[in-house]
Amino acid sequence: MTPSSATPPLDYDRLRDSLAAAGAVVALAELHGGVCGALCAGGPVAARRWVVDSLDDAELGVSAAALADDLEELIGTSSKMLEDEELRFEPLLPSEDAPLPEQVEALAVWCQGFLSGVGSTAPAHGSAEGDALGEVLRDFAEISRAGLSEGEAAGEDQPDFALAQIHEYVRVSVQLVFEELAPWRAAAAREVH
Repeated sequence: MTPSSATPPLDYDRLRDSLAAAGAVVALAELHGGVCGALCAGGPVAARRWVVDSLDDAELGVSAAALADDLEELIGTSSKMLEDEELRFEPLLPSEDAPLPEQVEALAVWCQGFLSGVGSTAPAHGSAEGDALGEVLRDFAEISRAGLSEGEAAGEDQPDFALAQIHEYVRVSVQLVFEELAPWRAAAAREVH
């Protein structure tokens, strides 16, 4: 892949504002995590279904048409990033300039969304217990419960974890899950056709 053909990054702030303008209550980080989980387990069709299910209860306003285009971009770009041979996938999260509590919360809800996307898409049979996939999913469940103490949030104490290392673990682990679930995606693609 040449640099000119690299997938352009998603714009977190623009997509977050588009979701808010349409009246969606789901956090962008959670939505993107769910999209990526569904992409890993079932491909783009599953990701679209997951998005529809996630927004089903939302009272979407007049901006819903614009949101539909943004959501299709989110799914398409995320799919390309996961398929990229140079492993350039990135979870869609606030920038490093955002307040630490916002970054931690976004990573936690991203992992929660990812688990939801995988869980709603993966076939009922097949166990991930005891293997690398199961370990990643258990770790993501733990990360989804992450938060800062009052002292850490106020900047009085240093958090006892390195957010950048956890972010990198999530980034690399999603690519591992994508590879591990290739047979599930192939089976889902056969069911669609």
